[in-house]
Amino acid sequence: MTNEFDCRACPARAARSGAEVTTGAAISSPVPFGSPLRDELLGAVCDTCWQEWLQMQIKIINELALNLGDARSHDILEAHARDFLGLAEGDGTGTDYAKIGEQPPEETEH
Repeated sequence: MTNEFDCRACPARAARSGAEVTTGAAISSPVPFGSPLRDELLGAVCDTCWQEWLQMQIKIINELALNLGDARSHDILEAHARDFLGLAEGDGTGTDYAKIGEQPPEETEH
C-alpha cells in the first residue's frame, strides 16, 4: 500500500518541466536531512519530485563546491532543497537567505 497525498513540490516541478501536477506516492528512498526538514519532506513531497531533487542535489554540490563535512554547506544545501521542492521559507522565493548568511538578490527594474 502506498501513501498518496497532494505533493507540494509538484507545482514547482510542473513549472520547470511542463509536467502535469499530480498526486504522488510517498518518498521510497532514505532522506538524508535531519528533522524538521526530513519530516516535512516525508509529509509533503512525492517520490517523483524527490528523485528529481536527488539528481539536482549532485549538480548543486559540485557547482558550489560544497563540503558536506561543514555545517554551513549543509545549510546551503537545505536552502536549495527548499527552493527546488517549493517548500519556501524566508523571503518567499524558497531560499532562506538569513539561514545561509547571504543577502537576497536585488530586484532589477526592466
